[in-house]
Amino acid sequence: MYLQLTGTQVRLLGSMHLFPATSRRTPPWIAEAYDWAEALVFESDPPTILPFLKSDQQGATSQLQTLLGADAWRQLDAAWPVDGPLAPLADLRPWAALVVAPTLFQQVVEGVEPRMLRSAATQAKPYWYLETAREVADTLESIPLDAIGAALALLMSDLGEPQRTLERMHAAWLDGDLNAVHGIAVESPMFNLPGIRQAILDTRNRVWAARLTEYFTRPERTLVVVGALHLCGPGNLIECLARPVEPVFVST
Repeated sequence: MYLQLTGTQVRLLGSMHLFPATSRRTPPWIAEAYDWAEALVFESDPPTILPFLKSDQQGATSQLQTLLGADAWRQLDAAWPVDGPLAPLADLRPWAALVVAPTLFQQVVEGVEPRMLRSAATQAKPYWYLETAREVADTLESIPLDAIGAALALLMSDLGEPQRTLERMHAAWLDGDLNAVHGIAVESPMFNLPGIRQAILDTRNRVWAARLTEYFTRPERTLVVVGALHLCGPGNLIECLARPVEPVFVST
């Protein structure tokens, strides 16, 4: 979960973007990693993606509504925020509905990145991003519509699954157990649908790996913070980097 790229001043940190509200604890290696770093690299800047969530065309959303069926659509629409940047549901791109929907049925607090970003801003610690909001949107746009419909239908059939999965994954993450994190993820129905993992994880891992090479020769200690799922399973970021890594051990 906290790894040194051998022969470089780069370390990888597997994060969780959201914590369950019932367990806000962070492991000791989070603070150690932040203190070690002279510079930080994150996935992307979440607020900048808001303008890309909505579509000017209603066709795709209408198709998604058809795929979900009337009952599931009404159930999802009833749970959707009535105002703010995510409203109304009918205006969102299908991939945006897919990304947002599970969080409506979770009790969460902010995870690793917002806390680190606030500290970095206060301490004037430099940070960069691996991708732009446009690139994130373009990648997620590649998820097949039928996969999005199937994932949302599965969600509406078991509204407790997102919270259960989050709590189990957070517990495994606290233990620093990447294999357990991956095992929990593959039990989630949404994770196993064609096209979803490829867009959310695999494609982005390959792009990030190419971009991270520029940091390998930099003298400053650089911490790369990505979601823990990017560090496990086939096609993970470590594999894409094709460089040896070693765990960083932190005393507790």
